[in-house]
Amino acid sequence: MSSKKLEADRKKPQAKKIFISIAIVFVVLFVGVLVAIPFLVMPMFLGQRLEQTQYISTDYGIDSKRITLKTDDSLSIAAWRTRADHSKGTIILLSGIDNPSVTAFFGYAKMLADNGWDSLLIEMRARSESEGEEIGLGMTEWLDVKAGVDYLIGDAESRDLPIVAMGTSMGAGTVIIAAGELSEIDAVISISAFSSWSDMFVEYMSMSDVPKVIAVLDKPFVNMYLGFHFGFDALKYSPFNGISKLGERPILMMHSTEDSQVPYSEFEKLFDEANKNQIDVTTFIRKGDEHFICYDEYFDIPTQDLEFSKTVLDFLNVNFP
Repeated sequence: MSSKKLEADRKKPQAKKIFISIAIVFVVLFVGVLVAIPFLVMPMFLGQRLEQTQYISTDYGIDSKRITLKTDDSLSIAAWRTRADHSKGTIILLSGIDNPSVTAFFGYAKMLADNGWDSLLIEMRARSESEGEEIGLGMTEWLDVKAGVDYLIGDAESRDLPIVAMGTSMGAGTVIIAAGELSEIDAVISISAFSSWSDMFVEYMSMSDVPKVIAVLDKPFVNMYLGFHFGFDALKYSPFNGISKLGERPILMMHSTEDSQVPYSEFEKLFDEANKNQIDVTTFIRKGDEHFICYDEYFDIPTQDLEFSKTVLDFLNVNFP
């Protein structure tokens, strides 16, 4: 055997070791980036309070009573109760992750009151007049809904009447989570809900032109971050898990096809999971980018959006005649 061949044979294992070492370094660096992304981005959503513009119910043609709810984790939550003549039940109303305040939904409360429904508008934690130091992405806010349900079932005038939970955006996800945990909620109206926060994080990354494969690979590390932040038990509180627990209770799911805040694919995930579990689902799909579904120009007087208001009221009338 020639000396050149012997030398080549000796270099092959060395080259293989170098390649393996480079691959290991690359993998470690790549995983390090995946781990770092949630730690860099999530503080934009967590660890903050929101001060929002507050609205007055009488400006919407309805009286309200300001009350304070107490959560199981000892927070005082601001809420407003509106009443209908000969009430059929109560609609709990929630807004989204940021703006507007739930008090912007007094126009919805007016529409509901005119059709026989009381409303309980709950300002979720860490927002305006409610206590709390940070947004919980629905994983903690469902306790605010529970405080509202506890209040209603403790009231002689409402305890025997239906409770429907209605939310928009993160509020929609929150009411689905709450309904999954609370059998006292008789129906859900979900407007532009996401399926889970880690799924939404992947969507946000994709919308920011991050390659889809990287976004998907980062999902476990987003859950890891949320688990360390809120406790790993909190990860079970997602709309995706909640919708499967509705049983025979009906849900109205509303979404727009070009939603730029919560992509339509999130609706599809929830809808598929509901069908898989044989949940009673009614849907309303609006074309375009209409995150609140109700057209902006009709938001204060939603009855002027005939399709939107008819869908909501028909859902209530069919299920609670």
